[in-house]
Amino acid sequence: MGMRAQAADERIDPGINAQAPTVKYWRAGRYLFSDEQGGFNIVGVRGTGSYSDPVIITQRVHSVGPSLLTIHTSAAVSRLLDQGAYWLTLYLRLETLNQSEAGWIGYRLELQETPGEASIYGDGLSFNQLTRDESAILSDRFRHYTVEHEPGDRLVFTDGVVDNHEQTVFSLFLLDLSPKEIFYIEQQPQLPAW
Repeated sequence: MGMRAQAADERIDPGINAQAPTVKYWRAGRYLFSDEQGGFNIVGVRGTGSYSDPVIITQRVHSVGPSLLTIHTSAAVSRLLDQGAYWLTLYLRLETLNQSEAGWIGYRLELQETPGEASIYGDGLSFNQLTRDESAILSDRFRHYTVEHEPGDRLVFTDGVVDNHEQTVFSLFLLDLSPKEIFYIEQQPQLPAW
């Protein structure tokens, strides 16, 4: 079994496994982030996840289909939950380079506890459904957004364009009341009708 080591760029190598490629986990604040499901690549992660120091994920999206950002709670978070903490907050900024073959006219983010299944009422994940304060939600390239809380937890950015090889930034706030140690953000570029 391989040794667990942390690289200088905050990636965590969980070990060497001869049967499967090694997944890189990027630590920031109380969470570990990975691109293990494919469709995009994480190239950098920094920050703590607070309002004044959001987790900033620099990513390259090369798929026009959905891709999953995998988020693991760290061991420290699991201990907090075991000690009676009720929720965790995460301020997140996605610096997103469009490396797909098409321009985007919108971008959808959906929280999921299980890949491919919409978040349900009571699962504990939301784009701040508790207070519905949307002041942390913005994008530099899309002028409008909608938040859908139930069924599903979706954040949809519209009224803008990101051509291929251009970058956009999405800022958002997550409320994590989930008892699960892994959850996902499905990212889906919205394409023009041809």
